[in-house]
Amino acid sequence: MGEESNIASALPEGQTLEDQGWYEYARTLNLRPSETIVPPKHTPDASGLRALGALSNFAAEGQVGAAAAIELGTTLGEGGMGIVRAGTQVALGRSVAVKTLKPGVDGDWATLKMLREAWITGSLEHPNIVPIYDVGVDAESRPLIILKKIEGKEWSELMGDAAAVSETFGAHDLLEWNLGVLQQVCNAVRFAHSRGILHRDLKPENVMIGEFGEVYLVDWGIAVSTEDDGSGRLPLAARATEMAGTPYYMAPEMLGGGASQLSERSDVYLLGAILYEIVSGRPPHQGTNLMAVIASAATSSPNIPDAVPDELRQTIIEAMAREPAKRFPSAETFRLALVEFLEHRGSERLADEAQHRLEHLMGYIAAASPGDREARDRIYPLFNECRFGFQSALDAWRGNPEARDGLERAVEAMVGYELSEDDPRSAATLAATLDEVPQELSTRIVEAQADKDERDQHLASLAAIGRDEDRDVGRRTRTFLTTLVGATWVCGPAIAFFHEGSEDSWPLTFLWNGGMFAFIIIAGLWARESMTKTAFNRRVGAAVLLAIGAGLPLHLGNWLMGISAEDSQILGIAVWAIVTAYSAFAIDRRLIPTVVVATAAFLISCAYPGIRWPLISLLSAVLLVNAMWIWRLRREDVDEVRDRLDGHLARLTNRPPPAK
Repeated sequence: MGEESNIASALPEGQTLEDQGWYEYARTLNLRPSETIVPPKHTPDASGLRALGALSNFAAEGQVGAAAAIELGTTLGEGGMGIVRAGTQVALGRSVAVKTLKPGVDGDWATLKMLREAWITGSLEHPNIVPIYDVGVDAESRPLIILKKIEGKEWSELMGDAAAVSETFGAHDLLEWNLGVLQQVCNAVRFAHSRGILHRDLKPENVMIGEFGEVYLVDWGIAVSTEDDGSGRLPLAARATEMAGTPYYMAPEMLGGGASQLSERSDVYLLGAILYEIVSGRPPHQGTNLMAVIASAATSSPNIPDAVPDELRQTIIEAMAREPAKRFPSAETFRLALVEFLEHRGSERLADEAQHRLEHLMGYIAAASPGDREARDRIYPLFNECRFGFQSALDAWRGNPEARDGLERAVEAMVGYELSEDDPRSAATLAATLDEVPQELSTRIVEAQADKDERDQHLASLAAIGRDEDRDVGRRTRTFLTTLVGATWVCGPAIAFFHEGSEDSWPLTFLWNGGMFAFIIIAGLWARESMTKTAFNRRVGAAVLLAIGAGLPLHLGNWLMGISAEDSQILGIAVWAIVTAYSAFAIDRRLIPTVVVATAAFLISCAYPGIRWPLISLLSAVLLVNAMWIWRLRREDVDEVRDRLDGHLARLTNRPPPAK
């Protein structure tokens, strides 16, 4: 009574054992839960008798002696009423399997059952269903089924043996291999359903694995048809009201006890039960005895291990739903769920590998210092590996959350890295690959770009100032002009000193200053491209122009005021002192020696007017040497200046320049 109480407590609320049409029949059974429950024997009805008439036709067609064409060998296996032997078709020399009734088993019911299994199997030509070669009768008019001989093992022997599967078939992922086998079983079931056939006894023991990996769904002994072809050869699902199937795997509607509720979804339930065994290592319905197992089938609430992936868990739950309407509608939709899981599993593997690389990447980024090229050379290849891994995972399964999140984390980490490297443009390019850029990240990029633009603009301004103050620009032209002007200004006053004899030296003064001013204007026009290119050159040119040009209004004013030419010339030295002082502070402080000499020359000239011209020559020489020292030429500049001077002399003398 205690066991019955436990079974009753497992039933749906409001139901009792007495309500279960299967209960009384189940109590009479004496077999193991792993064995197939075969419907009770019944005298064949009219349609069955018509089918049995086929035996007479076989005899009439000469197939009574079919056994004579077969050489029987050893026994391959035995069932409840049948026996399978190895055989050889003599005419073809082909190894076959021969199924007959066991000795002592006879009668119309047993004969019809074996023939119906052969007719059902023979009607299903599919790569995953064992071919039937011939059907006949032996010398005693008993059915003789000749079918393909399978060299292999039952799936149940291999399902949990990873070593054997790896060694025999080279498959190193046992779960993936088992799901591949189950998919082929689904293909066979789907084909059978397309012909209106329900298997009703799907389990690992009824699947054979050939030595080359072939998958065969066997034992169609309790299969039924959903369509009546009128021949009586196929048992009908509508009349299958008795309990049938293997208790470890049975769907609730297979318990019988009322109007038949069998459908394609009954086989879908069995496929789900096989999947349960793949992931848990045992059939779904368990109990201390047969009745407890059957009660488990009635309630259909399998306890799925926690370690089973969620996607497979949901597939099992849907396939093994107690109500057929809540199950997968077909074997194909169930198979597609397996395909999807394997695709997702492959995607998850790729994402896991990429995740490991991402962890290393995050470590490298955290340890990297700004501007570290070696770190960058490590970071970017690793990032590319991460991105490729996550993207491959997403290509296999667009909805993979781990891959999507990992890719976003990798890109966001690299955006942060580029921002730390002061490269917001690259950061923005990376961020653009994200489906949705986080607001905080977008703000950081915008602010970093604005800050960099401001700094770049400032640097550009500084660079422009630097270029404007670059003393190398126009150095050769500047030196060339300085040499010409300086040499002229050194020699000119000396000549004036020796030729000054008249009391009125104003003509010489105006001639000298006017000539030099004109010379400077002409030289400036010739060198305007170089001398106007930078602010520094413009200041130098302005200082020279001011120093010489200021003498003209000075001398003119002095002449108008009646000041002597020699005093005006001395005041001209003062102008030079003032201009060189300005130049020392505005252009180059290294001109201070010239300022000192100019000031001294002015004061000495005031005390000794007679030596003003030599002092002007001396001042010019000091300025020339000072300027040449400041703007001294590089070797290549000297060579170019010499070449230019040689060219000018050649044109003046109408002679070719000297050979180098």
